[in-house]
Amino acid sequence: MNTFTKSERLCSKRLFEALAGSDFAFVKYPFRVVAKRSAVLGEYPARVAVSVGKKRFKQAVKRNRVKRQTREAYRLNKAPFYDALPLGQTWDVLFIYLDRQLPEYSRIEKSVRASLHKILQHAAGEQIS
Repeated sequence: MNTFTKSERLCSKRLFEALAGSDFAFVKYPFRVVAKRSAVLGEYPARVAVSVGKKRFKQAVKRNRVKRQTREAYRLNKAPFYDALPLGQTWDVLFIYLDRQLPEYSRIEKSVRASLHKILQHAAGEQIS
């Protein structure tokens, strides 16, 4: 469970476009998080993508560092997230980095953990409705 495989990544252009039309988006600084229950079931309970704009960081090295740290924070905190998601559902999640400065890893991890918790609350509320 401590891996982050290709099937856990959000790669499909069609799924990205569907995610763009999502009603559920929020900001947990330094991220804007967009999440949606996917119509296409996946191998795992969630598929994740990370976006860092070229406008924020001109150098690819810095953009890649933020993406790598975000994926690592997700990888380490996904087990309780997967366990709490309702069975038979797949969620697509997009983390968009907003800040203009390179972050501390602890700040990224705290934000990712809080974001996953908020998605779980939304999923539980959607389950009741």
